[in-house]
Amino acid sequence: MIAPQAIQQVKDAMRVDEVVGEFVALKKKGPRFLGLCPFHNEKTPSFNVTPQLGIYKCFGCGEAGDAITFLQKHEHLSYLEAIKWLAKRYQVELPEEEATPEQQLEQSEREALAVVQQWALNWSVDQLWNSEEGKRIALTYFQERGFSDETIKAFQLGYVPEQGSGFASAALAHGFSAENLEKAGWIKRREDGTAWDFFTGRVTFPILGLSGQPIAFGARTLKSDKKLPKYFNSPESVLYNKSRSLYGVYQAKKSIVEQELCYLVEGYTDVIGLHQAGIANVVASSGTSLTEEQVRLIKRYAPTVCILYDGDAAGMKASLRGIDLVLKEGLNVKVVTFPDGEDPDSYARQHSSSEVLEHLSSSAQDFLVFKTGLLMADSGDDPVKKAAAIHEIVESMALVPDQVLRSLYVQQCSRLLQISEQALISEMNKVLRKQYRKKLGGESYVPEDALAPEQAPPQPVLEDLGTTPQERDLLRLLLAYGHRRIPDPFDEEKEDTEPPLISLAELMFEMLATDEILFDDPLFREIYLDYRHYRNLGQERESIHYLQHENDTWQHMAIDLLTERHVLSANWKDRHKIHVKLEEESLFNALEEAIDILKERRLDRMLKELDVKLEDASFEDQLLILAEKNNLLPVKLKLAKKTGRVIVS
Repeated sequence: MIAPQAIQQVKDAMRVDEVVGEFVALKKKGPRFLGLCPFHNEKTPSFNVTPQLGIYKCFGCGEAGDAITFLQKHEHLSYLEAIKWLAKRYQVELPEEEATPEQQLEQSEREALAVVQQWALNWSVDQLWNSEEGKRIALTYFQERGFSDETIKAFQLGYVPEQGSGFASAALAHGFSAENLEKAGWIKRREDGTAWDFFTGRVTFPILGLSGQPIAFGARTLKSDKKLPKYFNSPESVLYNKSRSLYGVYQAKKSIVEQELCYLVEGYTDVIGLHQAGIANVVASSGTSLTEEQVRLIKRYAPTVCILYDGDAAGMKASLRGIDLVLKEGLNVKVVTFPDGEDPDSYARQHSSSEVLEHLSSSAQDFLVFKTGLLMADSGDDPVKKAAAIHEIVESMALVPDQVLRSLYVQQCSRLLQISEQALISEMNKVLRKQYRKKLGGESYVPEDALAPEQAPPQPVLEDLGTTPQERDLLRLLLAYGHRRIPDPFDEEKEDTEPPLISLAELMFEMLATDEILFDDPLFREIYLDYRHYRNLGQERESIHYLQHENDTWQHMAIDLLTERHVLSANWKDRHKIHVKLEEESLFNALEEAIDILKERRLDRMLKELDVKLEDASFEDQLLILAEKNNLLPVKLKLAKKTGRVIVS
């Protein structure tokens, strides 16, 4: 168990913008940060992070919470795992009681595998640098590839000696279960149950998660035997999903954000070689076909992807279809090729850093232009091949979500393909209609000149007599400013003396109690009464208490109330020479107006209820109801005068 005081220390130390910034590219916008939501696919940023409140909220999908909630949802951690992650991030000591054997057995699979992978990483690195076999074989291999000691250490490269079960014996002796070692991909078991090293005789490349923890490994054989697979990779687990992971993303993400550009390569050594050449904004798909999830991961950090191809034309053609995924996500896509027989790693080894940078910048082509040239060169003068190539290019163009950019591509490709723009537009419209039918979930023909939908007759607008919006606004004022002290407007001391200060919460309690008003909405009422209870006990209740509340419903409501979609720019006054009076500059007026509108809505509801009763009442009861209405109408008029509402009789 972790002591509550230690958990509070973690909460006090954590900064939501720093934690979220580990996983999402954030740009400062006034007092908050904005980025693309990691919880749903979006093209326009609607994910807001507010450091002052310690919260995030997406106005697109509604996801909201604090730094702990973010880690739980994004990294699929338990509450305690998130606390431990934050404690490590902010170097907060977490004293724990010694776990019993029973508690160790109950340790989550995720946490258990994370411990295995970290231990395995440390063990393999130690074998590389400190074992005779590791230094003689593996370290020599890396150095011959041109990797410096600093680079090898930075990427935590390692080695598993060719001992058959050297790792398995060490790991089992350390106390790890064979089951977890097998799930992590480090061992296999024979029929008799004995374990052997899956990565034996291979150098290891740790694949790190976004927060820097090892989640999987790639392992390369150093033998020239062509019957042996060159690479083995860890199996998928609760820690590792290969379609959502990119090699090098942890080391690259800061540079990708700064450059607003991500270089995409195929292999581990390509990433490492370019890093050593001074190009840090590079990741690899780890030998797998590029996936939608990987593209969306890149999109969080940069608007442009540049794919680095080696000189293999066949390989380039095979990967073209996968690159269409990048276009579909609305990213700018560029391509850089290398001379025949070269790949990014070999090119970086044979050229200086400045020469590599010059090649990347001067050789970059727009992807669609590159694809057009590649396919047309392959089709030659064959009209059938040329028509097929044009269809494939048009399908790629149709994936571009931006219509203006699509039009520019049509113009450019028209010149390259020597075909009229109208012919390309006609073909692209066919593809777009096909996409539209697929989106609707059917294959039925969609007529080009579809009739406009039938207009429904206008429906009467029914007046909503509920008070939820007004109660919501009052609760927002309470959570945001309840602790703020303002001059007491009802103080009856002499005019020449300063009135005493009173908290906005106390003032709200008094004003609502005067008319015996309690919130109708059950959730609002619960939070309001909780606030009032602790305030009456003399305990301050600031917004952070509810923003980090253990009750998820209360926490989400507090975040929803305190997060504004639009914030007035701090330089509005300087730029436009206009002063806009802010709510916090006149808190009593804001409170009084909110309560007056709530009272007015309640009166509307009471009068409506009396009208309903009047229809079926006896003559004597009608007289009583009318008298009650007559008593309420002057109050309504008085309130309407204060709120500025026009009453039409």
